Amino acid sequence: MSLNRQAIWSVVVFLIVSVLVLGVRPMVQPDEPRYGIIACEMVESGEWFALRMAGFHYYEKPPMGYWMIAASIQLFGENAFAIRLPSAIAAGISALAAWLLAVRITGRRAMGPLAFIVQATTIGPLVMGSVANLDSMFSAWIALCMVSFYAACTSIGRARIGWLALAGVASGFAFLTKGLLGFAIPAVAALAFLAWERRWLDLLRLPWIPLVAATVIITPFAILLHRSEPRFWEYFVVVEHFRRFTNPDSNQHHEPWWFLIVLLPVGGVMWTLTWPRAIRGLSYANGMTVRSGVRFAIAWIIAPLIFLSMSAGKMPSYIAPLFVPIAVLVTIGLVSAHENQVLVPSIVRRIGRWILRILALGAIAAIFTGTAWIGLPLIWTTSPTLHWIVIAFVLLLWAELDRWSWRPADATTWLMRTATAPVLLLAAIPYLFPDGYALQTQIPWRALEANKQVLCGSSQIFTTAQLGHSVTWVTGRRDILIVGYASEFDNELDLAQDDARLVSLDDVIARIRTSTSGGIAVVTTPSIADKLIATSGIPAPATHDVRGDIAILSWGEKQQK
Repeated sequence: MSLNRQAIWSVVVFLIVSVLVLGVRPMVQPDEPRYGIIACEMVESGEWFALRMAGFHYYEKPPMGYWMIAASIQLFGENAFAIRLPSAIAAGISALAAWLLAVRITGRRAMGPLAFIVQATTIGPLVMGSVANLDSMFSAWIALCMVSFYAACTSIGRARIGWLALAGVASGFAFLTKGLLGFAIPAVAALAFLAWERRWLDLLRLPWIPLVAATVIITPFAILLHRSEPRFWEYFVVVEHFRRFTNPDSNQHHEPWWFLIVLLPVGGVMWTLTWPRAIRGLSYANGMTVRSGVRFAIAWIIAPLIFLSMSAGKMPSYIAPLFVPIAVLVTIGLVSAHENQVLVPSIVRRIGRWILRILALGAIAAIFTGTAWIGLPLIWTTSPTLHWIVIAFVLLLWAELDRWSWRPADATTWLMRTATAPVLLLAAIPYLFPDGYALQTQIPWRALEANKQVLCGSSQIFTTAQLGHSVTWVTGRRDILIVGYASEFDNELDLAQDDARLVSLDDVIARIRTSTSGGIAVVTTPSIADKLIATSGIPAPATHDVRGDIAILSWGEKQQK
């Protein structure tokens, strides 16, 4: 396959697995509707520096990522595809960064499309690029920063200055997307690399241009944000950085120090089993430039991983920026291994293909026998037979394409075919989303859509913090009231207009008893719904819809007519 065809095919694969299937899977509560409603409120109000979540002040992240989602909503409307598209585009930018870095390290243009497709078919970045969040966008900025910095390290004169300035610009946008990690991750990785290379003077000289460029980018946005939200930086710096790093609360995922280290190979699935062979292949990589580039990629992985593991609060998405250097090392290592005849034994390849075939036969058997006999509940609520057929088909196709991939002797063609083999399986993942396993509170759309008219017609909507984002997304209401534990709806700044919308269950009971017109709706759990119905003085609700762990109740004249 020619270089141009490899480049085109790698982009086609990315579009198949990351873009074309974006709208297939239902949105998952709470993250996706949260980011969606914040961006929607920007579009509705036209206030691009006022961060609101269902009308509540929201100070956990800067606005850059929300701007990208809002722009997508303006183009494609309020839907799952629109709010996920910026993440998918960012995943493509990260893959492009892997392309550029692989070529820069090796000097071989053929390495670019290979690194791109390896990154695009790695589960970690693939999943994060299919979800409405800020992590994929943040990772893209970090990737551009790091690749620019490496280009600066391998350049001289004006070219070096330009690359350093570009690294600073990318770091500034990373900060405006997710905060100080936009500085911290590139800094620890760059310092580790320069120290490893013993470039002591560069440790003192290289940081200044990126710092100035980042400051130039950040300052006007920071001033405008402060004018719009005077207490944003107070909360964002103190709570979202220092407290999360040292003493996270229950919302901030306290995890052991080894959590991210164990998670890294999980995120590398599709290529994790090739890591030992890639490492062996890297030992054959020749040339000072290649060895220096390999050190850079290793420093980009190890130094941030150590730094992030020191944080008391950790989330799986923290490792997102580390997959670009992993993809580059896997690409260089596997090509080198293949070219130096470090081949996978034929018996191992055959075992892998037979495992895929056996799994396909198991999927076919499940069509006739079901899964209840092995203790598995219903996995899909609709068309389970079709889902099993899809699984069987993509597994069998993967096995046959894997056999086909080993035919060429050329290393680059082999790796391109190997990356292509599981593409249909990866593309089918959103369709295979196990909605039968998910709680109704995670995918509450059927229950909310069925009762949308009731909810929209109520003068007051009470709901839990867990369901607040979804209720707002479906109804378009920005005046919901949060019952009980407020979670992220409490910004801890004691703003009167927000605190007035945080109520107790007793408040809900009192308002139901005294309401004479307009109607009241409550979206909660079945246990709380039963408690409300059993409370003395409360009439029978006009609506009582219980679906799984969601209960929707309504009282009032509008609903009873």
